[in-house]
This record gives sequence, C-alpha cells and structure tokens, in this order.
Amino acid sequence: MKTNHTDKDAILTQWLNGDISADEASKHLSREEFLKYTQILTEVDQWVPDQDTEIFDPRLVLDSPKKSKSKVISLLSWKYISVAAAIILAIFVGQSVWKSSLIIEHQTAYGEIKTVDLPDGSSKMILSANSIASWSKSDWKKGKRKITLTGKAYFDVPQEGEFDVVTSEGTVSVLGTRFVVHQVDQALHATCYQGRVRATAKSNKSIVLDKGESSLFFNGKWDPKKLFDAALPDWIKDHISFDNTPIKIVLSELESNYGLSINYGSINLARRFTGSIPKEDLDQALKIIFPTLGISYRLDGKTLYLSE
Repeated sequence: MKTNHTDKDAILTQWLNGDISADEASKHLSREEFLKYTQILTEVDQWVPDQDTEIFDPRLVLDSPKKSKSKVISLLSWKYISVAAAIILAIFVGQSVWKSSLIIEHQTAYGEIKTVDLPDGSSKMILSANSIASWSKSDWKKGKRKITLTGKAYFDVPQEGEFDVVTSEGTVSVLGTRFVVHQVDQALHATCYQGRVRATAKSNKSIVLDKGESSLFFNGKWDPKKLFDAALPDWIKDHISFDNTPIKIVLSELESNYGLSINYGSINLARRFTGSIPKEDLDQALKIIFPTLGISYRLDGKTLYLSE
C-alpha cells in the first residue's frame, strides 16, 4: 500500500516522539526516506554552530506589521531555517532516545544459548539460538511483566502475578510457572513444565496447559495436547527432540542452531517429523531428518537445498 504525505508526516512524528520504533517507521517509509531521516538525526548530534557574526533576531518577525513579515522572512537564509529544523528535530530525538533507553533487549546468535535474570529479581529466561527478547523498564516497574519474543525461550517464573510473553503469532500468559514459548512464522508452540499457562494465538483461539502438557498452533488450530515427562527442555542440553512436528519448525531449528540458509524447493512444509537430532553435528542431523521423510538434500557451504 502506498503511503501518502499525510501518513508519512504522522509516521515521522510518532517516530520522533518515541511512540514507534525505528524498525516500525522503516516499514511505512521508503528506504531512501528512512535513510535520509536517519542521516538528519545523526548529523544533528554532530552539529556545531559557526562563528558567523550575523545573528537572527526572532523579534524582527514577531514585532513587524503583518504585511512586512513575509518580507522579513524572505531575508532569512536557508541556513537559519535548516538550523531551526535541526534544533526541533534534536528536541524530538532527545525524547525518542530517552524513551528507547527504557527498552532492554537480548539477542542470541546462531547456535548460542543465553541465560538472563529478569527484572523482578526472581524470574529467569533462557533464550534459545537465533532469538530476540525485549521488555520495557517502565512496564516492569509498574508491575506489568511483559516480554516480547521472536524465536524461542524457556521461562522460570516463581513469583506470583501476571506474566505475558508476546510474539507475532500470539501470547502466552502465566501465573507462577516454568514454560517454553516457541514462535515460528504462522506457528506458536507452548510447553508447560510447571503450573499452568494460557496460550492465545493471534486469531484469539486459546488453550490452557497444565504441567506436563504442550500444544502447537499450526494451520489455524491448536493440536491436541501432548503429554511429556521432563524437568527441562532438551534443547538446553545437547539435542533437540520433535514429536509429530511440522517440518517447517524442524527446518527453523536447523537454521537457528547451524546458521543455515535453506532453499525449500517444492517440499510440503506441513509434513510432520518425529525424532531427535544433535545440536553440534550437522551432518548427523541431516541424515536423521531427511531420509525418513523421503526428502533429498544437498549442502553447499551454509546453504541447504531440498527437493522431493
């Protein structure tokens, strides 16, 4: 959809006010516009006034008769106009930077796992490979414990009170529990290790899971609950297990843990796989997954080519 000038003005204002992130602003602006505004903001921080002896007195405009104001304004050089614009931008940018400093973000690389102590002093998060988690300091200070997640993470939340994990595919809400949230494009997997969680897909379809239960939201519906008996997710250790899991999610795990770029070809991504693969032996992992599904594969550097 094409964004008109009015929309762009609104997006720019929201960005400068800190109401939306730079990433969100970039979705509504062309690449050239986004880079231009980013460059302006960068240059404002580096601007140093010159020693020009000519000084603009705003009273010349404010005190002049209405008819002469346009004449006075016409005498203003573009230098003063650009300086004034830079100052206004600097004010807005200051607010934006101040607000962005309230956002805490943690990110993992391919094959990396990271343990993070959460701000309430008692909760913990283990962030899986190739994942991003962030939260607002101000929200947590107000007692609103909410984390935005892209990827997968394990949460240990012993303290009572609301705790939400928000993903692009839905939200998992808990009350004193241990659980895993795994978000993949068009899929949401929730696993409860202790206590109880309510998982709600973005379509507002919900499921409640008790200790030892898991479910996957895929193709517009929640799978029947599956029972398991484990104290911790296996991916924290040395392998990853799948139980009737869509191949799309299996491939996402390969990408995250081995840093692969996958060419899917024409394979059916809704097919299911059951099995366990190592986290540090790519050749063995490929031999376990694809022959059982009748899928041919070829690894060229970090690119995996698939075909049926």
